[in-house]
Amino acid sequence: MFWPDDVARQRPQLLTNRQVNLLLEVLVVAAAATGLLSWVVPLDSARAVTVVHAVIGLLIVVMAPLKIRGSVRAGFRRRRSTRWVSAGFGLMVVATVMLGLAHATGLWFGVGYWSALWTHTLAGAVVIPLLIWHITTRPVQPSTTDLTRRAVLSTGAATIISAAVVGAQELSVDALGLAGAERVGTGSHDAGSFDPDSMPVVQWLNDSVPADTDAEGWSLAVTGTAVTIAELWAMAGTVTARLDCTGGWFAVQNWDGVPLSAMLSTLLPAGVTGRSITVTSATGYRRRFPLSAADRLHLAVGYDGRQLRSGHGGPVRLVVPDRRGPQWVKWVVRVEVSSVPAWAQSPLPLS
Repeated sequence: MFWPDDVARQRPQLLTNRQVNLLLEVLVVAAAATGLLSWVVPLDSARAVTVVHAVIGLLIVVMAPLKIRGSVRAGFRRRRSTRWVSAGFGLMVVATVMLGLAHATGLWFGVGYWSALWTHTLAGAVVIPLLIWHITTRPVQPSTTDLTRRAVLSTGAATIISAAVVGAQELSVDALGLAGAERVGTGSHDAGSFDPDSMPVVQWLNDSVPADTDAEGWSLAVTGTAVTIAELWAMAGTVTARLDCTGGWFAVQNWDGVPLSAMLSTLLPAGVTGRSITVTSATGYRRRFPLSAADRLHLAVGYDGRQLRSGHGGPVRLVVPDRRGPQWVKWVVRVEVSSVPAWAQSPLPLS
């Protein structure tokens, strides 16, 4: 006589425990990769990356019941000493996805400048070492036999379901008038557009506001030539650009700035050539850009005719209209033309 559990065990599985484990490991890595990629691609390309990131996150949730029904239950029956670490790993993955969903819908923004998206990012950072631990302590060697027709079709169906859920979520957010409906392609929410006093003051990782940001005594050198803040104001025009922070907010401002191309055409010594422009902050923070992008880089000294606040990078910061916040170097003290190619740097600043 068959008991219900025996019947359940005889049912053909859409995916084996081994296939589920491999797929989830790949999905977690892909989620981390697409999340970081959305920070470095141009703004007009970010939407496609964030949509893929969202679909991967939902696919992890869709696959979770298979993981619980299979290897999780088996692991707890074996009473491994590390089973609670594994359970914590799984819960952190789910929490990371849920925080991303909270940000996307606008149901929770976080506390102050500690946004839901930044909490999502930190939770994802905790997941990575746990994933490495999981892979090393429970290694599963991939094999071509894992790519069965049933596995491919099942994964494809789950992906379609996840994409449909993401689409339904976007439609629901719009229909219900939730805050998430106002997001831009990067997923960021508006925070102080055309209102500099309301724009958040944040820094990248361990960067901080310099002790002295007096505009009159500020030391700035462009290709070795000293330039004063007053001289920049005299040359400044208006460039409307969106500062899109990786913390999940954006603000559009009318920046008072000078294109680097205009400055280089007059200040760059005759015969000097290069492949990139290096912009350095008073804090040592720096970013490198292609020399061909000089017309898209602006040294800004204000917004709407007002001096930049020190927390916003004053007295002079870089404005890069088509890039995310980490490229917008604050408290600029030096601009140099270099023979080093622009790609010879980490995709994101490491400090």
